[in-house]
Amino acid sequence: MSSATKTYYPIVMRMQGMHPRNLAGYEKHRMRRGGDHGHCERTLMAHNRRLISSESWAQDAWDEIQDMRHANHLLELEQLRRRRRKTELKNALFRGARDPWRATRHGPLREIILTVNKEWFDKDLTEFFGESGPTREMQFETRAKEWLVTNFGDDCVHARADLDETAYHIHAVIIPRAVTTDGRRMLQPAVHPLIRSYEKAQDSVGEWFAAIGLRRGERRKQALREALQHNRKVREARANGTVDPGAEVALPEHRDHVSPRKWRERQEIELASRDKAVKQTEETLAAEKSALADQVRTVTQQQHDAQSVLDVAAAVAEGRVDIVSDADETAPQAAQAETLTPVLHLFGRALEVLRQRARKEARAELDDEFTQIKAADAALLEIAKTLPDKARERLARARRSLSLPLNALRRRLSRAQSDDVDRGSDE
Repeated sequence: MSSATKTYYPIVMRMQGMHPRNLAGYEKHRMRRGGDHGHCERTLMAHNRRLISSESWAQDAWDEIQDMRHANHLLELEQLRRRRRKTELKNALFRGARDPWRATRHGPLREIILTVNKEWFDKDLTEFFGESGPTREMQFETRAKEWLVTNFGDDCVHARADLDETAYHIHAVIIPRAVTTDGRRMLQPAVHPLIRSYEKAQDSVGEWFAAIGLRRGERRKQALREALQHNRKVREARANGTVDPGAEVALPEHRDHVSPRKWRERQEIELASRDKAVKQTEETLAAEKSALADQVRTVTQQQHDAQSVLDVAAAVAEGRVDIVSDADETAPQAAQAETLTPVLHLFGRALEVLRQRARKEARAELDDEFTQIKAADAALLEIAKTLPDKARERLARARRSLSLPLNALRRRLSRAQSDDVDRGSDE
């Protein structure tokens, strides 16, 4: 592979302050006994291992710091007693022991994290090809331990390798021990040059891990200092009217070093916000879909009603006015009523008027025919009076045979008149 296409991977070194009170929480997280472990792969937790320190390193470190506190207090009391500073001695006794470090917001201890991009470890093909050499994890681990011991010695009280997270990485804890000129045992981070200068620490790891193909990360602070210095010269030259050294340059983008825990918290908050937005969008779409379905049902029902009206209008135009009886007798009664309700609402009154008119016309015709029959019967009676006895008897038998249908017709007319009277009272 040519150098032009070769990918270089930077060694990542993070250093952050730590208070002694954080040791217990640090150890719980190391042992995965509490806190947020959502980013850890449970099946790989057993592969995490200590590289430097004993099992009780956190308790030992805490006890040592407490010994410093009390030893320094006893030394202070002895010096005040020897110098016969009675008031100061009384105040020191009342105040009690002090912390063996200068108060800062970062804390006197340091946690160091060493890692490389996950892709660098994934590209290791040593085990795949069955080679006997050390894997990249083994090389990285060896170099990390050597760098920690060489630069911090016994002050590196703990180091561990985590293999259950996204990328292999190493944690280390530094207790910067120091003794002052008056004999006090203190925690002084500045006693180590690599803690005192973050740039030197980055240079150091870059040189140390170059042997396994890694390089130093970008010199952001140096680039920032150079950009600020250049821009300051540009502004001064313009103000003094001297030779312009050129335009101002853009400052490098600032990047905050965020702990994995805080990064995960931010990611979870962002994901929760996205989930909430997605849920609101889904609810909105569901509501719009339901409203659209209601509109479709309404339009469909209106179309159905309009078609029913048109069908009834056509039936009325053709003279078929008994619409209810013409409906599908096999259809459910409720569905039939739902279909005919708008139709009857529009045409019910008109149909009823047509029915009544038809009935009246039929009764009028029957009345005329019945009157004619009665007149013919009366005429037959008059004619019978002039006929001989035998002819009169035959005519009487014929009239008796006609009496049954005439009486039935009379009863039908009476019922029809009674129905009209009842319908008129209901209206």
